[in-house]
Amino acid sequence: MEGMQIVVFSLNDGICGVDTSQVKEIVKYEEVTKMPKMPKFIEGVINLRGNVVPIVNLNKRFRLGDTEITKKTKVIITHIDGKFIGFLVNDVYEIISLSSEDIEETPDLIRKVYNDYLKCVGKKGDKLISILDLSIVLTDSELEELEDSEGICGEGSEDDSTSDEKKED
Repeated sequence: MEGMQIVVFSLNDGICGVDTSQVKEIVKYEEVTKMPKMPKFIEGVINLRGNVVPIVNLNKRFRLGDTEITKKTKVIITHIDGKFIGFLVNDVYEIISLSSEDIEETPDLIRKVYNDYLKCVGKKGDKLISILDLSIVLTDSELEELEDSEGICGEGSEDDSTSDEKKED
């Protein structure tokens, strides 16, 4: 496996990473607008410079408990299948480069059908970093569910202005 540059972040008690090629930007957490009939791990949506972006809580998605919202809470914005999606994380620490010697395949015992989003394991000193593939964290049916929810995953087209984002809780 060749080297890679990763964004290192925390999920409750764990340290994870994602290849920088999957990251469009990292933004501070802002209050989300709740959407009806969404899975529990979808926090809601935000307006990011005219784009309505669904926010996936990775702690809830991976059954790691709730995310305590603090000043350090961040959203990693990615672009999957033509849609912007935000991933809520506890904190983003740094961007590091890993050489091929610092990267190992995910052990077969760990890699299962339900967690194939674990791309590989990075080693930095004595720390191990679970490197995720954000493009497969959500299943195809979950992505379709987001799309069907009034087009909230669009790229900020004029039609997005009719979504529920204007309603107050």
